[in-house]
Amino acid sequence: MCHSIKFVAMLVLLVITSDITTIAAVPSCNNDVIASLTPCLGFIKGVAVPAAECCSGARNLASQVSGEGDRQAVCQCLKGVLTRIGPYDPNRIPLIGPKCGINVSIPPVDANTDCSG
Repeated sequence: MCHSIKFVAMLVLLVITSDITTIAAVPSCNNDVIASLTPCLGFIKGVAVPAAECCSGARNLASQVSGEGDRQAVCQCLKGVLTRIGPYDPNRIPLIGPKCGINVSIPPVDANTDCSG
């Protein structure tokens, strides 16, 4: 009886630990997304070439995004933040990857973007 209680306790701990690991893996809006992409504001507002810091931040963020949930979290973060920065061109957002030599697909993000897909 005691062994089965220990087994159940270990199983519960394993499930909780794996959930915490999954939650921690999603990029944080403030610490990861905003910090990484703030140097890209000039580019999405019309500067011809993204700054080196923009490319570095985008590369760093791309390395943290590994699944659908991560992509949705980044999209939701961008959607919320970009609506507060003033006028920008959402069609320049997908250009960050190619201009920085990063193999990443970022959709144009604005207030109407559906981040679920």
